Amino acid sequence: MDEYTFKSTGPDPTYLANVNIFFPVLFTLEIFKNGWPEHKFGSQSVLLSEADWFRQMYEGGRTGNRLHIAARKAARENLSARIQKILRYATVMADENDVKALLNSGVVIYKTRKKAHRTAKQAQP
Repeated sequence: MDEYTFKSTGPDPTYLANVNIFFPVLFTLEIFKNGWPEHKFGSQSVLLSEADWFRQMYEGGRTGNRLHIAARKAARENLSARIQKILRYATVMADENDVKALLNSGVVIYKTRKKAHRTAKQAQP
């Protein structure tokens, strides 16, 4: 089965830039316009408010406020988990054009699964 991942590594400004690219692409997809399960993934306003919450905590954490830094970490984890759920859903339900649009955004990567080649253990005498 295909697996797609979001580029969530790197410092917070890079992550924020990737989020700012991902959501506009997501909102233009056919799967988002027709038959989007809002009860599972949230509506457009819910997704944008979660991204705004991370942005606000990032700005507050730049001053060294420990509460904002802790909240920023939690907001990033929540946002990453939600994006990963969305990508799993898109992997199964989206048509080929939607998947191509996500991959062409540059922030979604196709992840290949490599099987580990296991060698037989030699019997010890």
